[in-house]
Amino acid sequence: MTKKESSGSPYCAVFPQGLTAALGSFDGVHLGHAELIGEAVKNARENGRASAVWTFSDESSSLPGKQGMRSITTLGEKLELFAELGADYALLADFESVRDLSPREFVDGMLRRGCGVRTVVCGFNFSFGKGGAGDPAVLSELMGEGNCIIVPPVCVDGSPVSSSAIRRLIESGDTEEAAKLLGRPFFIDFPVVHGKELGRTIGLPTINQDFPAGHVIPEKGIYACLVEIGDRSYPGVSNVGTRPTVDDSGRINCETHIIGYSGWLYGENIKVSFYKRLRGEKRFPDVASLRAQIERDAASALEYFKDKEAK
Repeated sequence: MTKKESSGSPYCAVFPQGLTAALGSFDGVHLGHAELIGEAVKNARENGRASAVWTFSDESSSLPGKQGMRSITTLGEKLELFAELGADYALLADFESVRDLSPREFVDGMLRRGCGVRTVVCGFNFSFGKGGAGDPAVLSELMGEGNCIIVPPVCVDGSPVSSSAIRRLIESGDTEEAAKLLGRPFFIDFPVVHGKELGRTIGLPTINQDFPAGHVIPEKGIYACLVEIGDRSYPGVSNVGTRPTVDDSGRINCETHIIGYSGWLYGENIKVSFYKRLRGEKRFPDVASLRAQIERDAASALEYFKDKEAK
């Protein structure tokens, strides 16, 4: 963005009316995050501005206080979800560029002069500035009266929605409960890579997707999924695990049999949404037994989605 240096205006020349921006790391883009972004979009429209989401370009798991925590969403997935929630722009900053800024330097330099932000929206537990010195009260004071909207916790079943809670649910295999907090099913959207191609030889072709380093991985097992290919969704069954019957490498990946689809997907990013864990992963005595189980799993997935549609 271009700064308007000559006039001394604190707002960016690209956005002379200023922006309304939601602030945060937004891992998962869950129901609480949707509330923040919705408030920013609403405020922007009421004041004739554009809306934005200010966040980090770094993967969430590399940020301070989050080391060792696996990311729920990639940056690309976040950007798509921001757009779906109505945000006009995403303002991305790498952590190194802001880590040593004082709260005032962050607000005046980064937000106002650097990005043209006039009003901010943050969560009740938002922190910023060197060492996390700033909190919502400090942000409100620095932004000026009426220019900081603080969103209280969003609760589901009496508990605040948080990325940490969602991460725990996914890692325990409870993708149905995770979906309640996310406001949508947990999904992956990774490239299709070459596997052993055994499924094709037994008449049940599959796609293989690897989890990026630092990304959350669901509990090992078989899941009923929906797979998006082009403008269509197909039911499927995904095996998250090491595929012990046919692979002794110990490497965890996601292998999905897409029901009713046959085509070449290598190299494409395919979105797989996890709805329900059907069973745990197990080793079979031979490939014929594995094939029979995949057919039973596919039938269970179809039954699950049929029941879901009926409700």
